[in-house]
Amino acid sequence: MRKRIDLVHDQVEQALLNEVETLRNCQDRLKKMHEQSVAQLRNNRASQHELERDLKSKESALGIDNMCHQLNNFSRGINYYGGIDKFDPTNRIIQRSQNERSKSQQLRSDIDNLINACANEIWNAWNATNNGLTRRSSETLEAKSKLQMHLHKVQQEIFDVEKNMELLRKAIMDKSNPMKVAQTRLEARTHRRDIELCRDDAQERLVKEVQDIGNSIEYLHRKLLEAEAQHQQLLKTKANLESDLQVKVNSLFIDREKCLGMRRSFPITATIKY
Repeated sequence: MRKRIDLVHDQVEQALLNEVETLRNCQDRLKKMHEQSVAQLRNNRASQHELERDLKSKESALGIDNMCHQLNNFSRGINYYGGIDKFDPTNRIIQRSQNERSKSQQLRSDIDNLINACANEIWNAWNATNNGLTRRSSETLEAKSKLQMHLHKVQQEIFDVEKNMELLRKAIMDKSNPMKVAQTRLEARTHRRDIELCRDDAQERLVKEVQDIGNSIEYLHRKLLEAEAQHQQLLKTKANLESDLQVKVNSLFIDREKCLGMRRSFPITATIKY
């Protein structure tokens, strides 16, 4: 999953949510159409059953009518019969069959239109998500390149600061022996006797030399502290850049490899065959 600054509700996530909503909406509409199809199929089978039963009745009636056609005044078995009603439901059955066929034809047309409409809606949502992922990947790749460039500059600055720190430490070490010499000279001159133990020109110069070397060492220590503080800040910046770079690499892998990788082909077809 995305991390830290990239874990945001961006346009890609909005497109994905819209795509999910579109898919669910299409599923609901297709389920309703499926229920209508099942009901219509049930009616068609009922009408077919009535037609088949009526056809058998017609075949039986045809045999009876042939027998009746052969009856005459001299035929056996003729007699009086009362309470005979005439009822022929054939027209009603045929009318129902025609109605069901008409409904089925309209339903097939509605199904075709619905599937094509859903396919177009899903395609548009799918394409919008892919475009969003592509744009997001390009933006992430650009940000990754900028971070890498900035990181390279910071690493170079760290190298320069570390080199400067080494030079400062060496300069401080180089001041050590001259300071020892000057202080040793001062200490040795304290052993002069009587009137020779005075603050002469040589003494003044030695004192000034010690002060100058001390000031120089203090200045170098101050610069070293500043360089060390700068070095720590650069290391912190480097760590932040590396962390941000890792986030971008992770996000780029998710968007470009995992998401776009599984969305290279549209996973639906609107082709319908009967």
